Amino acid sequence: MKKLLQDILWVACGGAVGASMRHGTNQFVFSFMGEKYFFIATSIENIVGSFLIGLFFTLLSRRSVKYHNVNLFLLTGVIGSYTTYSGFMIDSLILFNESIPILITYFFGQIFVGFFALITGMGVMKTYYKN
Repeated sequence: MKKLLQDILWVACGGAVGASMRHGTNQFVFSFMGEKYFFIATSIENIVGSFLIGLFFTLLSRRSVKYHNVNLFLLTGVIGSYTTYSGFMIDSLILFNESIPILITYFFGQIFVGFFALITGMGVMKTYYKN
């Protein structure tokens, strides 16, 4: 039970950092573009998060036992709360009611660009560790 509580604490601390980063990203985007472009903030969060998870997953998978707490804090906590699937779905619903062409671009763009960002992050880390 003690181990479970420690794991939850690592995730919660990381989650506080990631959620704060997401809020900061939202406010930064809104200050430049206005809230009308709410979906841009979610796109940035998910694409940057995909890159980071590719980067750090590749790094930590080489040391998964030794860095278990870092994995919980960084991958599950920070990046897990920075990225937002639920926000992506809400944004998609709003865009569904406003503009189908923008919805389609947003929806598939996030999936494809996010996947590309993930692969790029993994590639960067693999290249770094070859040298």
